[in-house]
Amino acid sequence: MPGWDATVRLFAAISITSAVGCTAAPSPPSVSSAPSVPSVPSVPRESPPAAQPYGADSVVRMTAFASACDRKMEATGFVYAAERVMLTAHSVAGADRDLKVVLDGRPFAAEVVLFDPRVDVAVLRVPHLPAKPLHLNTKRQSSGVVIGYPRGNTTPVAVPSEVGWKTEALSYDIYNRDRTTREVYSFTGPHITPGMSGAPLISKAGQVLGMVFATDTDRDDKGYALTAKEMAAAADTGRRAAGVASTQECN
Repeated sequence: MPGWDATVRLFAAISITSAVGCTAAPSPPSVSSAPSVPSVPSVPRESPPAAQPYGADSVVRMTAFASACDRKMEATGFVYAAERVMLTAHSVAGADRDLKVVLDGRPFAAEVVLFDPRVDVAVLRVPHLPAKPLHLNTKRQSSGVVIGYPRGNTTPVAVPSEVGWKTEALSYDIYNRDRTTREVYSFTGPHITPGMSGAPLISKAGQVLGMVFATDTDRDDKGYALTAKEMAAAADTGRRAAGVASTQECN
């Protein structure tokens, strides 16, 4: 992809601060109306809870801390096998304590069992995580939905996305040391923020087409996702991995 190094950046796994408040515009003057006949007060009705998008109950928020760089980390991940969560490697690089995933407000202790800085994929083992796995789909779809936790949200949001064609992208590993080639999708639609690193790009059938790992430096509504094919080998290895993997150093 021409200009890849100049136009794409990896998400930083950073702590999220609260947003600056805004002052509401003053209300216009009210207009007097003719007296009305008193009516019987209506009983307020509770609004039904908003329905979650398909697959949202398998998307988790990851938090961790890296002592070496004194950094709190936040990112999105998704359950792809029993007690296994996939997310980007750069979002846990250097993490050495307080690693957990949060699902429906419940925290679960986690450990890294696979860390691949070349592809930018990591896998967590999360004992007793009660979530249905999302399956990978290597066949391209023209549209999908990105589900993630932008700006430290405690509930996931889903944003419809238009999916571009597969591209072999020449870039570097997460430490900017070694050249590597990744198969990626470009996509447009969501406003991409750091917290959405690791968010799954999900098809209408509820399968994972890719995983968000980078954003366009010139357009907040354009991002890049590793394809399911690119993640497949790491997914298979991580599914069977039992030992703890090193997260190496901060990126």
